Amino acid sequence: MLPDRLIDQTRVRIRELVPDSAGLLLAVSGGLDSMVLLHLAVQAIAKEPRRLAVAHLNHGLRGDAGQQDAALVRAAAADFGLECFAETLPDDALKTASSGSLEEAARAARYAFLERTAREHDFHFVAVAHHSDDQAETVLLNIVRGTGLAGLKGMSDRRALSSQVQLVRPLLDFSRADLATFAADRSISHAQDATNSSPEFTRNRIRHQLLPALRDSLNPGVDQALVRLAKQAGEQLACLDALADQLLQQALLESSESIIRLSRSRLRQSPEPLVRHALIRLWDQQGWPRQRMTAAHWLRTTALLNQNSSVSLPEGLLAESRADLLILRRG
Repeated sequence: MLPDRLIDQTRVRIRELVPDSAGLLLAVSGGLDSMVLLHLAVQAIAKEPRRLAVAHLNHGLRGDAGQQDAALVRAAAADFGLECFAETLPDDALKTASSGSLEEAARAARYAFLERTAREHDFHFVAVAHHSDDQAETVLLNIVRGTGLAGLKGMSDRRALSSQVQLVRPLLDFSRADLATFAADRSISHAQDATNSSPEFTRNRIRHQLLPALRDSLNPGVDQALVRLAKQAGEQLACLDALADQLLQQALLESSESIIRLSRSRLRQSPEPLVRHALIRLWDQQGWPRQRMTAAHWLRTTALLNQNSSVSLPEGLLAESRADLLILRRG
């Protein structure tokens, strides 16, 4: 029976993603997906000594409807005897604060709230209700915007929100239809967010316009194909990461917060695409921002393996080559 299978699989995924007895903070918006996450998590760990609680952010974008969602979440948490940490942003705070899209601002505010709430209440793991349909949408969105292997991988089942808090996605193998079936079987009350149908938001256009068109005209199984692509890209990226880390270990001569010295001769023994990937890994390990690093910047940096010169890079970084050294400085 599908509902029982979902509970069993959720139990397995939580155990895989979260250490034994570690607490889990559930991000619950009140929509179908997150309300199902709440019910699945409670039933999956019913006999385990694991602390559960609920976190809810009202973005202040939907007036009375947002308040009703918050009340629904509080009531559901209370029914299960769980703490509920809720917060409401001032009306239109995101519209006035954001220099990018409203969608991006809401996402950033939500994850900042979840990370802060987890730290304040001694949780090291936060669960969200993303599922395989969300994964397909994410991969397609990344392709349309332009991406590499990391974007093709889509969403990971676990990633860091900060040095202290991990985000986990225990429902990533389930489809939206699976969750809807579970909600109907268990008569789970949930909110309907009208903004999920608004073409104002890019993801909604992917969900309601582009994916249906691809299913109708090209491939009825396009969602599953995108999810398979994400899995394959993730596997290949993991292999590439391991090779890049091995290369860095061999080539690294000196490392500090502001300067890195690498052996050019050791780097030249590997293909240039692997060297570029190793440098990306190095940026991340150093905590250097790379949002403004373009493909041209990476190409100019790897070109220094074969010439003595220097390249100015974003965020006050300088790449310089001389003798057998590739030197990276910041500040």
